[in-house]
Order: sequence, then C-alpha cells, then structure tokens
Amino acid sequence: MFTCSGCGLQHSDGPVCSLCKNRYDFGCAGVTETGFRKLGDRKNNWRCPKCKAGPPLSPTPNSPAISQMDSVLEQLSHINLRLAPLASLMEDIKSIKSDVISLKSSLEMAHELIDKFSSTVKSLESRIAKAEEMANDVSGLRAEITKLNQELDIRDQWARSNNIEIRGIPQKNNEDLYDLTQKIGNMCNFPVKKKI
Repeated sequence: MFTCSGCGLQHSDGPVCSLCKNRYDFGCAGVTETGFRKLGDRKNNWRCPKCKAGPPLSPTPNSPAISQMDSVLEQLSHINLRLAPLASLMEDIKSIKSDVISLKSSLEMAHELIDKFSSTVKSLESRIAKAEEMANDVSGLRAEITKLNQELDIRDQWARSNNIEIRGIPQKNNEDLYDLTQKIGNMCNFPVKKKI
C-alpha cells in the first residue's frame, strides 16, 4: 500500500515518476493499468503529469514581459491615484441623494397642504358667494318691508280719518253705535243719518 501523491488516498498499485520519484494511482497518473503494463522497459522512464509539463519559465529581468508588467503596474498606480477622490465624491453623492429624498418628501407634504388650502379657499368662496346672495336678498326684503310699513301707515291714517272719539259716555254691553250716534246728533242739533 502507498499514498498517492495526487489525491492523497491509499492504493495498492500505481506508477512511480522517474524524475520526482512520487508514486501515483493510475487515475491520477493519467494512464490506465493496461496501458502502463504495455510500456515494458519504458516504464522506468515514465514521468508524472507535473514533470511532463516541466518547470514554469521565469522571465529574465530584462525581458519585454517584465517591462510590460512594470508599465501596467505604473498605469494601475496612476489609475488608483485618479480614483482616490471618487470615494469622497461617492459620499457627497450619497449625501446629495439623501437631501434630494428629504426635499422630495417635503415637496409632497407642501403639495398636500396646498391642496388642503385650495379646497378650504374654494369652500370659503362658495360660502361668501352665498352670503352675498343672502345680503342682496336681505336688502330687497328690507325695501319691501319699508314699503309695506308705509302702506300700513297710509291705511291706518285713512281708517282713523273717518273715526271719531267721544268721551264721557258710559260704555254698555251690546249697545248700538249707530243709534247712539243719532241720539248725540239730535242733542247737538246736528242730525246724523244712518247710511250703510
């Protein structure tokens, strides 16, 4: 039994890399057991997938890749410097957004108040119009009452102009005024004729 260098599990059989001397199971080695057995003497020269890939190439200090990397890093540094003020700008934008939301809320409240005031003003205007109509009616009624009072005064004066008042004669129940008037006229030598 051995521990596979690829998956770390225990296995009973598998190839050994001729370069790194690590042992792998057939699945991690990338070869079937039958295929590995058919290699014959070449089994001793078998290499694992890592060793087949070879070591990574490291660029030389003067290679164009390093100068390009330096250029990219320098550009990134400049970009970072340019983007640094954006953080405070974003905070300012958040603050402005909050202020705009607050202003919008205040405007909505102001619109509601204006609508209420507008409906109140309309109600007051209709009441004032009704009051003005009533005032016109009242002045017309006053003029009519004055006219009626004048007519009553004229009628009262006309009715009184035909009346006479006699004092000193005792009043009796069921007396005949026409008869009484004739008697008084006869006593004064002023005959009164009864006209109906």
